[in-house]
Amino acid sequence: MIGPDKTCVPQSRIWTPEMFRLDMREAERRERIQRMDVAGRARALVWGPYEKMAPGVWRATATFLVDRWACRHSYRLEWGESATYAVYEFVPGREGLFEVSAEYEWPAEAAAELRIILTESSLGGLFEFHGACVQQLAARMGAT
Repeated sequence: MIGPDKTCVPQSRIWTPEMFRLDMREAERRERIQRMDVAGRARALVWGPYEKMAPGVWRATATFLVDRWACRHSYRLEWGESATYAVYEFVPGREGLFEVSAEYEWPAEAAAELRIILTESSLGGLFEFHGACVQQLAARMGAT
C-alpha cells in the first residue's frame, strides 16, 4: 500500500486514497471507503486530487487491488489535466495487487487529475484503491 511507510524517489509525491474523490455507491456498507463494489454501469471509480504540477513530464503510478470478479473487466487510467490527458486501458486478467502507469507533459503549471474508470457495466467484483505515486521525469525547458 502506498503511504507514509513506502518511499518514493526524489521529486515525487505520494497521494493517499484520502486525497481522491471516490465512487460513493453504497459507501455506508464498505469496510474501507476505498474498497468498492464495481457492480453497475460504467463510471469513474477514482478521480483527483487536483494538485498543481510544475511544467514537465510526470509519471503517475496508481496501485489497486481487484478480486476474481473485478479482474475480468476493462478499466482506463487517465492522467493529466482535466481536458487533456494520457490514457492507458487495461484488463487485470487475474485477482491481486496491481500498479498501472501513464506519463503526461505539463506545458505550464496546472492542476493534475488521475482517474480510474470502469469502462463497461459489471455484475460485481471488488476494486480497492491504494493510492498513487507521481514522479517528475523531466522538467520543461525554460520553466521556472
